[in-house]
Amino acid sequence: MNTITSLETDDGRTVTNHNEKATLLLEEYKKRMGCSSNPTMLYNLSELIQPSGDLEHLSRPISTLDIDKVIKQMPVDKAPGPDGFNGLFLKRCWDIIKEDIYTLCFDFFNGTLNLEAINSSYITLVPKVHNPTSVNDFRPISLLNGTLKIITKLLANRLQTRIITLTHTNQYGFIKNRTIQD
Repeated sequence: MNTITSLETDDGRTVTNHNEKATLLLEEYKKRMGCSSNPTMLYNLSELIQPSGDLEHLSRPISTLDIDKVIKQMPVDKAPGPDGFNGLFLKRCWDIIKEDIYTLCFDFFNGTLNLEAINSSYITLVPKVHNPTSVNDFRPISLLNGTLKIITKLLANRLQTRIITLTHTNQYGFIKNRTIQD
């Protein structure tokens, strides 16, 4: 098991106590992440966003074929989330669990799913360097539940069919086949 045996503080002190390390990490990432607030909208979105017709298919009901496609596309070697399930588990046990996953996805799209049941994640620290000694030597990542990944991919697949026509031609980030290298 990998553990963080010690961390060096900004003032050069070495911390080895578990609670002190946890506090140091929590405070540093709180500082980096900031706090959420309700910002005032300074733009008139209705003037900025051009209406686009033919979006009805984005709200059509999902099918079992849509869900099956997502499961087939899932990588088998990604880390499991808080639910303990990774792509390999989902694929190998699909015949046993598919009806439950179908129900969960249908409930989500119908608006009847309690999101608190699936909206949790583990935050883990991945070392950026071979021998990490400070908070800056770690990268936090979030391990999401497998079911949340399925729902997210269903939404992304649906949006992918229209995203190109809805974004400005100068928009490059997160658009398939429209990267800075292209």
